[in-house]
Amino acid sequence: MLVGTGDFLIPNATLIAELIAFLLVLGVLGKWVLPQLKKVMAERQEEIRSSIENAANAKSEANELFEQAKAELDRAKAEARDIVTRANAVATQLKEEGRQRGQGEYDRLVAAARSDIEQEKVRVREEVGREFGQMVVVAAERVIGAELNAERHSQLIQETINQAGNESEGK
Repeated sequence: MLVGTGDFLIPNATLIAELIAFLLVLGVLGKWVLPQLKKVMAERQEEIRSSIENAANAKSEANELFEQAKAELDRAKAEARDIVTRANAVATQLKEEGRQRGQGEYDRLVAAARSDIEQEKVRVREEVGREFGQMVVVAAERVIGAELNAERHSQLIQETINQAGNESEGK
């Protein structure tokens, strides 16, 4: 025997009970669960929006700090170039001053050496003249056989020195 040979399009009591239960569950969900869920979703959405804003602000701040650091680095590079330029100028100046001091010292030493040479020349001429004069006197004494008087002796020596000096300057 077949039970329930009735028309399936006509609702029976089970279907009505299931429909009432579904509507009650839907009402409870709509009244208490859905508002809570919407509230949590709104809070989460606000947190995400706030995080995105904070990230954008942090990115903007990082870009500003990067630009400041870049500007500071450019200033430091310019200052370093300036320091190097000034150091090179000072080094060049010190080098030139040292060269000038060295040249001055060289000139002074050369002048002193020339002065010493001239003094030595004069001394040697005088010494050679005296020795030459003595040799002339000795030779003259031998030739004439007699000693000359002191005044004539000095005069001959002076003449001989002058003559020897003139001959050496001519060479």
